[in-house]
Amino acid sequence: MGRILALATVVVCSCSSSDGHESPDASAPDAGVDAAVDAAGDASDAASGPRPVAAERDPEPLAVDRWMVAEVWPNLGDPVREAIEDGSFVVPEEEGEDEDGIYWWPVAPGELGSLGEFGPALVYAAAVVSLEEGSHLLARADRAFGIYCNQVLQPGDIYGSRRMRVPLTAEPGDNLVLVQGYGGRGPIEVELYTTPDEVFLNLEDVTAPDLIAGESRELYVGVPVVSFGREPPMDVKLRVVENDLFEETSLEAPALAGRAVTQVAFRLSPKGPAPGAGETVTARIHLESESLDWAYEREVQLQSVAAGAAYRQTFLSTDDESVQYYGVLPPSDFEPDRDYALVLTLHGAGVEAIGQAQAYSPKDWAYIIAPTNRRPFGFDWEEWGHFNALLSLDDAMSHFRIDPTRVYLTGHSMGGHGTWHNGVISPGRFRTLGPSAGWGSFYSYVGAERPTGAFGRARAHSDTLVYIGNLARRGVYVLHGSADESVPVREGRDMSAAAAEVSDDVVYFEQPGATHWWDGDASPGVDCVDWPPMFELMQERTLDPWEAAFELRTPSPSYSPSHSFVTIESASDPYEDCTVSSSREGETVTLSTTNVRSMVVDGAALGAIGVSSVVVDGEEHDVPEGPLQIGPEGGKRHDVYGPYNQVYRRPFCFVYPDDESELADYAAYMTSTWSIVGNGRACALPISRLTDDLRDRFSIVYLGLGADAIGDPDVGFEWDGSSIDLDGDSFERAGLLFVFPERGHLSALVTTTDGDERLLYDVVPFSSRAGMPDWLIWADGQALGAGFFDAEWRYDPAL
Repeated sequence: MGRILALATVVVCSCSSSDGHESPDASAPDAGVDAAVDAAGDASDAASGPRPVAAERDPEPLAVDRWMVAEVWPNLGDPVREAIEDGSFVVPEEEGEDEDGIYWWPVAPGELGSLGEFGPALVYAAAVVSLEEGSHLLARADRAFGIYCNQVLQPGDIYGSRRMRVPLTAEPGDNLVLVQGYGGRGPIEVELYTTPDEVFLNLEDVTAPDLIAGESRELYVGVPVVSFGREPPMDVKLRVVENDLFEETSLEAPALAGRAVTQVAFRLSPKGPAPGAGETVTARIHLESESLDWAYEREVQLQSVAAGAAYRQTFLSTDDESVQYYGVLPPSDFEPDRDYALVLTLHGAGVEAIGQAQAYSPKDWAYIIAPTNRRPFGFDWEEWGHFNALLSLDDAMSHFRIDPTRVYLTGHSMGGHGTWHNGVISPGRFRTLGPSAGWGSFYSYVGAERPTGAFGRARAHSDTLVYIGNLARRGVYVLHGSADESVPVREGRDMSAAAAEVSDDVVYFEQPGATHWWDGDASPGVDCVDWPPMFELMQERTLDPWEAAFELRTPSPSYSPSHSFVTIESASDPYEDCTVSSSREGETVTLSTTNVRSMVVDGAALGAIGVSSVVVDGEEHDVPEGPLQIGPEGGKRHDVYGPYNQVYRRPFCFVYPDDESELADYAAYMTSTWSIVGNGRACALPISRLTDDLRDRFSIVYLGLGADAIGDPDVGFEWDGSSIDLDGDSFERAGLLFVFPERGHLSALVTTTDGDERLLYDVVPFSSRAGMPDWLIWADGQALGAGFFDAEWRYDPAL
């Protein structure tokens, strides 16, 4: 199998890095209103038609008087996980050491369910809880990465926001609850709740916009919905109920997921201008489904802010149809008929986007736009964080009058890294970069080992220095404190030196004695981000969006396909970068490429700048009025390309066999993980509920299904319950995943041999460092084979 036999550890962590001290967090607006609405009639009579509205009630806390806790040090392995997964785990009754050498002791939970601080070890907390008939179990597990109930796993919130809630698979009577976490990160907190409701709308984690006093604009609100039933809610109607301030609106979700949490969207259509600054207004939201006996309503509170103040702007993300927001600091002395510059600013770990926007003083020449990275920790501004930054930029440019020649990028700490990453990966979007206290890559910052082989290529975009040459025609202003205790000053020095080797427009400023987050009197904002000389450098420079002279290196057409008038559709060798060199003489542009199998040239853009012919690798073409295809049109293209993570860059749905509860549990776990880590939306359903319309609308992640169920893609694999076969090799007790084109988009299969479904939890992609290639065979946390399909979607043993 060629290069694929090199073993590589499968990354399973779905958490991002924290880089220490950050700017002050700005919490989301209070979104909870307690108001009772009586149920109308008996839900059992509502088999069809509108459902009666359930009474509004908060989940009831479920007291746990004692948890048995243990620290599991590395020399002991992880026998607790093995026992819970094979069904042999029993909660210890007394303090002492068990047969595996693990010492357990009782802890009475403190305030907010705190179980206390622990050493830097794997931590478990176990209890048996009793549930009454007709009740469901809800959990908040903070600074924990997982919580089992009766062997079924749900994710915790490793960062401890206290906003996340997940459903537990509990039955009437006694239930075993086991919490997983790591010590050394602050106290682990666990609170359990019960509710008779079929779903729970979590108003602690609402993604809501701010209203602007005296203005009216259509916006979205995102609300996580916890579903307790095994069957997924289908044909979900999502309404905003008409009141004095908002029109009635309606959206739909074809399916949610059973026993999972996922975000859904509601559309706000104001009847008129928002009230005065500081006032709170209410929108009533309504959810119902043919699968639920009741409809559910809650009230979401929205804040009105003064015109000119920083505010939250929401939009519907094309990644997954979830609601995301970005902070907006409008220009001072705003003139509605004027075009403005835009400065995209990326926050540090743990910082809210609105807090990032509020750290700046208004500019009379520019909007300040602060994306979220999907969560305050998010994805280190890589992977889904990278695309969130670009989608926020696109949305802002569509809403505001922006001069496309004056777009700039800056950020602090993790956002400083994001500035380097997004700047070198998407150099055509930004004229100047301004990283503050930024780090180059995980390899330089924390000494992470570079992955190799197929995993190295799937994560090639993370190696910032490899693509630093893309800044040859860009300005860079690097800002760092000499006494930075979180990001070593060497990062700023080394990155600025590397940039200076390719660009003659690099400034490095080091503030003597300054730590990670510092301020002074240079700016009305916070100096370490609102640094006047950096903004002066931006203001003096403009971008040519259709530049004809450039050198571009990209890690993959799926991650960074476009620059100026060129879009790379596919590579000849999936293990190598693609490069394009462009120059212009008169009315002719000359392109020289390496490893580019196919690309599209924007003829309209070239015509607009007076170019009539283009020479590509020695072959001349007349410039058409529309796109010019260079190379084959078939096979892989940049938006249907791989690797595995690309499946999750458009709306996606998990599909599992009707009779496989373990695969439904995994679908629920993945759905909840995407909600907690990425503030995202997904659906999950049995294959009997999968329609052609859903196949068209979503990327489908098929779980545990045979080749006939997924259209027999010809990609070289054979699999059944006993083995996975490829190119004469047979693998038992193993897992398989691969991507394939379906209905014009990308889908995937993820499966295991019979009885090995727990292997599925080894491949959770939702992290900045969990990129996987086109296909993977694995067992026991190790890759047995991994690689890429060729450009025609064929398995090639030479790759």
